[in-house]
Amino acid sequence: MILGVVGSGSSPSNSRRLLEEALAGAAEARAVERRVECLADLRFRGCVGCRACRTYADGCVLRDDLTPVLRATAECRALVLATPIYYGYASGLFKSYLDRWYSFRDAGRNLRVPSGRPALLIVTQGHPDPKAYAWTLGSLEKVLAAYGFEPRALVATGLEEGGAVDRSPELLARARDLGRALAA
Repeated sequence: MILGVVGSGSSPSNSRRLLEEALAGAAEARAVERRVECLADLRFRGCVGCRACRTYADGCVLRDDLTPVLRATAECRALVLATPIYYGYASGLFKSYLDRWYSFRDAGRNLRVPSGRPALLIVTQGHPDPKAYAWTLGSLEKVLAAYGFEPRALVATGLEEGGAVDRSPELLARARDLGRALAA
């Protein structure tokens, strides 16, 4: 299964649109189950720092709408993540989801999830310069790599308003191509 996780609360969402395009490309390349989770539709908390996952539990002890998403993240064969850049970093929803990945390591900091899985990180931003938030992209890619994913990225720039990506066929085509590569 290829899991898509959207970190935007906007509707229409450029992040979600690009994620769906990438998943469509993956389906073209290979018949594979796809699942999309929109974090804005879920009721959950970020990591509370209880450390239960690292001391006595085999995963996050918080039980909320994110629990099945974390399970799917741990089990998927590939991952597509999409978030807008808000004030220089991923959305708060997206960051809260990533913080709960802390539970993907045990007390000895060993991964509890498989490594070597492909991931596509889609970052949307209003700023027209693709290098404007390069440190943010680098930070997110480091997190993905630290948790065993092999990340590729798509930085979609100049998307000030919802639906703007639909006026950018080259971005949509790039997302679809990256989705095809993800499934190959």
